[in-house]
Amino acid sequence: MSEKFPAQGYKDNVLSDCFADAQRYLLDHYLDVDRAHVLMLAEQGIISQEELATILRAIESLDVEAIRGAEYDGSVEDLFYFIQREITRGCGDSDVAGKLHTARSRNDIDVTIYRLYLRQQALDLLKVCGELHRVFLDLAAQHHESLMPAYTHTQPAQPTTVAHYLLAMAENTGRDISRLQHAYENMNLCPLGACAITTTGFPINRHRVSELLGFTKPTRNSYGSIASVDYFTEQLGATAAMLINVGKFAQEFLLMAMVEFDVIRLPDGYVQASSIMPQKRNPVAIEHVRAIASKALGQVLGVMTSVHNTPFGDINDVEDDLQPLNFSAIRDAIRAVSLLAHSLAAAEFNLELLRERAESNYITVTELADVIVRREKIPFSLAHRIVASCVKQSTAAKTTISYDMLQQAAKQELNRGLELSHQEFEDALSAENFVAVRTIYGGPAPTETQSALAEQRQAEHCNAEWLQRARTGLSDARLNLENTIRVVLEES
Repeated sequence: MSEKFPAQGYKDNVLSDCFADAQRYLLDHYLDVDRAHVLMLAEQGIISQEELATILRAIESLDVEAIRGAEYDGSVEDLFYFIQREITRGCGDSDVAGKLHTARSRNDIDVTIYRLYLRQQALDLLKVCGELHRVFLDLAAQHHESLMPAYTHTQPAQPTTVAHYLLAMAENTGRDISRLQHAYENMNLCPLGACAITTTGFPINRHRVSELLGFTKPTRNSYGSIASVDYFTEQLGATAAMLINVGKFAQEFLLMAMVEFDVIRLPDGYVQASSIMPQKRNPVAIEHVRAIASKALGQVLGVMTSVHNTPFGDINDVEDDLQPLNFSAIRDAIRAVSLLAHSLAAAEFNLELLRERAESNYITVTELADVIVRREKIPFSLAHRIVASCVKQSTAAKTTISYDMLQQAAKQELNRGLELSHQEFEDALSAENFVAVRTIYGGPAPTETQSALAEQRQAEHCNAEWLQRARTGLSDARLNLENTIRVVLEES
């Protein structure tokens, strides 16, 4: 004997959760789609002005918070039908209310409301990425001449500056912002009017609905409007790239905060004590950054796996069960980036210790080899052997490289001493000189990092303008929608 729809198992395991998710994320967007669509129907002469006014009054009289808090009882399939039932009651005429669904489908409605929610999240993510970018730049501006060691393979490599180091992170973040902007532009297209998948025979105006909802323009191909998932996979792909960067940044700062490194100190508001160990000052905020970013990345990978190898069409795999995971991934990405920006904004670097380490562990000897090449006109490989011999000898003797040691190593390789003066030798081993001579584009010399900072400040300004334009576009569209509705209701 068949069960009446919805069967209890289906209701409990699918419909109830999907109803709650739609209440949380999509209710307001459902209503905006209804508003824009019914306005367009009347403007196109598909319904009358009287019918338009009746439907709009019903929509505007809805108790939205009551709908948001309603318990799912199985009397309707989902939130869409729940809303339509309430609108029908408000109209007092099911025939009039039924005209709202002219020339549209659940298919194009759903992909539209998903984009409406995701695009707002995308702008929120861009906002906090801009804040992180600015924090890196503000810190870099203070440290053009602050020496520190650069590491390769987790070992001290060469001297650089704190500004050079932070500008690398700033440029990474700037590229993340560019990718997210591009994803937003591809997402902010309106699929409404695609209907089931092939549009409609009614003379609708897709451009008008797109305008009322704040989209840039309609999607071009109706089949792809329904079947494509790249509007969110591109957003998630850009988010994943950003999260990988954030995770690497978090790991760096956690290591730097270790007592064994002791080169960065977080503000008191972002560390926690231990319940048993009085001395502890745990950089938990950065740990949370790492954990939240990892969680977000895991959700992104879950979404990508879910849509991989699915049919190119309207399928549940990319709808009610999946979309909340999209939303959660972006929300956690926003949390991770915002927390990192706030944690670093007032962080302090141990500049004395960083400088000391920039002058230790032989990390200036690349420049010594370079100077020998330039001064003596010999191959770099030969200069490398001479300097490496000195490093090996001084390491064994637990001392520093001396001028005499260098001359002795040169005699063993060249059968002669070097013309290099003692002062040139001292300069070559200076961390400050090492940085100062690296004026090549992209290098750590203060003149070059100041130039790079200026470029990044310009990018910061352009990104802020882009975000403002995007937000203004949405707010202007919202105002246009509200004003259009107001005029209709006042004139009816």
